[in-house]
This record gives sequence, C-alpha cells and structure tokens, in this order.
Amino acid sequence: MAGVARTDGFGRPVTDLRISLTQECNLRCVFCHMEGQPPERETLTAEEIERCVRAASHVGIDRVKLTGGEPTLRADLMEIVRRIRPWVTEISMTTNGLLLSRLASDLRRAGLDRVNVSLPTLRSSTYREITGSPRLEDVIQGLRAAREAGLGPLKINVVALRGLNGGTRDVQALVELAQELEACLQLIEFEPVSGRVDPRVYEALHAELEGLAEEARQNRVRTEYNRLHGRPRYTFLKNGRPLQVEVVQPVNNPDFCMACHRIRLTSFGGLKGCLMTNDGLVDLRPALRAGASPEELVPFFERVIATRRPFYLPQDEGRPPEGIFEGSPLPVVRSGSLS
Repeated sequence: MAGVARTDGFGRPVTDLRISLTQECNLRCVFCHMEGQPPERETLTAEEIERCVRAASHVGIDRVKLTGGEPTLRADLMEIVRRIRPWVTEISMTTNGLLLSRLASDLRRAGLDRVNVSLPTLRSSTYREITGSPRLEDVIQGLRAAREAGLGPLKINVVALRGLNGGTRDVQALVELAQELEACLQLIEFEPVSGRVDPRVYEALHAELEGLAEEARQNRVRTEYNRLHGRPRYTFLKNGRPLQVEVVQPVNNPDFCMACHRIRLTSFGGLKGCLMTNDGLVDLRPALRAGASPEELVPFFERVIATRRPFYLPQDEGRPPEGIFEGSPLPVVRSGSLS
C-alpha cells in the first residue's frame, strides 16, 4: 500500500502523519497547544485530505492520527475516515471524548482503529477548572463506548499539571478507570509551545515527570516500547490486576526528538515537520486548489521530510533551534513555489 519510507537528514524514517481537522474545540483546556498551528479559520475538505493522505502513502507513510482542535466537531468526520482508510494501515484519533459516546460505533465501522482520550482528572471540580467544562461524565461515557465499539488499544491521555492533578487520590482514580477499561494510562509532560501556550501558565503548571518515570522503571513487571517515539510502556500489577503506563517526556528531551517518525498537516493545509515549530511549513492549498494529483503533491512531502530537524538535539543542550516562533509572520513556503 505505502511506498518506501523516506528518511530525513538525521536518519529518522517518517512513517506517520498527524492531521489536524479543525481548530475549533468545545473545551478550553489550559494545557492546549493546538498542534502548534498558526491561527487560521480555513479548513481542508474531505477530498483534499484524502489527496494528501494518498500523497503521504507514496513516501512510505502508512499511519494517520486525526486531531484538532476537536476532530469530532467535523460534520464530515465519517467521510474523512472512509476516504483515507484504503491508503493506510492504521487510523487513530485524539479526542476530548465529549461526543464519543454517540460516534464511537459509527467511527469504528467507517474504519477508525483506535482512540486516545484526553482526561486530566476524575474530580469534577478540577476537570472544570482545567477544561472550562462540567461535562466530565460525558467523557467517561465516551471512553466506555469506545471500548465497547472496539476502538483499541484505548489510551487515556493525562497531561500532568502541578498542583491540579498529581495527588494520590487523583492518580488512583485514573488507575482504577484504566484497569476497568483495559486502557493504557499515558502521563504526558505539559509542552511549552510558543505562540499557543501562555508562558506564565506553563511556568505555573509544568510538572517534572522524571521521578515518576524512574519509579515506573523500578517497579514494572514488563517493559515494551512505543514504536513512534521509542518510549517505554510499563506494565504493573495494581491490586493483582495489570495496568499499562507510558510516561511521555518531550520537553528538553533529545532522545524523544531523535525517535520521532511523524510529520504534521495543519487544518488549513500546512505541512510541517515538528509540533514545536512552523519553520519551513509548506502551504499545500495553492496546489490542492489547483487540482494537484496525489503524485504531484509528493515533492512537497519529500521537501518537508528532507528539511525537518529534531527540536532538541544533544549538542543544543536542550535549547530550541533559532527562529522558532520568534516574531511574526512565521516562515511559510507556498506549494506553488515548487513548480
């Protein structure tokens, strides 16, 4: 189905495409980075997304992650999943889960394989403080509907926020829900995406996860490794029952960056190599609107793959590369300029 995976200048094969379907969302989470996208109201059509995925398949990309904003707000979400299903081996989706209970079965039939559901806490008051919404129960019902529909392996995404969701009771409640649903609990470091995350909020809420990761390493009964970033997935026994946990530490982490195998398509058609920067972003809209075939889009994918670089490199000592989100406008390459 897919061609041979292209490798970037740092020896990283690119096998995954993360597609933002919209910048709209029905929550206002304090940790949201909006995929690092510049603000833009325009969105690609389902047919344009299909052409992009077909082009991606020619360069060896065979897995797609749908995200947002909140992807379930797209009225044509089922059509999008059906259109791209023939061109990849896996379609997954990251969602806040609010609408999942009524969509899960249809999404599975359309061809969606699995979901990651954002759920920072099971305390109603804290959930409302973090997300701006009182609809915690809708998310829980969405998780159960996803499991029943066979959208798995199911993951619960928990962004760690200092002083908000790191208490023993918070963690234990999430552990019990993950065990009930046979879901992986994914504990994620809050990322300082410039231009999208308020630096003051980041400084106040960022939680260091190295201590938790070390505790996981010492107490696990089994370790596997996530294909995408090479990060470990630990299996524990809690109250005699298995629990899978991943600790996601992307901040100042060259190992994380060097094991990254994905590029990103923004909701408005910008193709870029990294969440943390729009440097070198290629706007595919001119080519798409001119009717470019998937084959004619391939050079733009090859350009982005060839020029992508890890955001953190060992020799950078954790410093981001120059020109990242400094000033405005951000560097953009128009797809028409490749002709």
